[in-house]
Amino acid sequence: MNRVAVSRAPLYSQVKSALLDALEAGEWLQDDMLPSEFELADRFGVSQGTVRKALDELVAEQVLSRRQGKGTFVASYPDEWGRVGFVLQDDFAAHEFEPLQAELLSCARANAAESVAAALQQRRGAAVVQVRRLLRIRDQAVAVEDVILPLDLFDGLDSRKIKQCGGALYELYHRVFGVRVVNTREMARAGSADRDEARLLAVEAGAALLEVVRVAYAAADRPVEWRRVVCRNDVYSYTNRL
Repeated sequence: MNRVAVSRAPLYSQVKSALLDALEAGEWLQDDMLPSEFELADRFGVSQGTVRKALDELVAEQVLSRRQGKGTFVASYPDEWGRVGFVLQDDFAAHEFEPLQAELLSCARANAAESVAAALQQRRGAAVVQVRRLLRIRDQAVAVEDVILPLDLFDGLDSRKIKQCGGALYELYHRVFGVRVVNTREMARAGSADRDEARLLAVEAGAALLEVVRVAYAAADRPVEWRRVVCRNDVYSYTNRL
């Protein structure tokens, strides 16, 4: 990569942007070690202090991580279910989440509803890719998951690609589309089963469900994924561990 271009932005910010471009282009992947600060300074034509400041910000944003005595590495992909999952109802003593199996139901183009478009900072009706999965625990359906992605970022996503990656969506986003999720925010509220959800979850239409909406963000707080999960809560509880 060439030296940073002339810009009004601070040098460290230019270096940070150049590093993010390299990450999204796949130059370094999960757990790869970056070149030393000296090498990066030479590459970008800046001081080591400038490189260090850029790296500090990327570490703070959890894009990179530092390992004592080793160097700076690309942080692991966030686990889609890292701090959340399902346990048996009211089992606060459970040490592990129940293992989930995700059955891919569909992957198709659609148009974003107003609330989804707003969350993704897209225009109303913007073209999106919608993925639907059925989540099971021990062969029992426990949740229906809808994932909506901007088509301009994920053009070409299809069922075959999802199956090839074993359903690990965040890793797929980065490796295939150069989009790296660095954090998520979610909200939970009471919901009820529509006809399709009731059929998939084997409950009555209108049955009470837990509805969780999550937005995933890439660097610079750019929203890249909207996700809605509707969960049965009669046998298993959706749990968030802080």
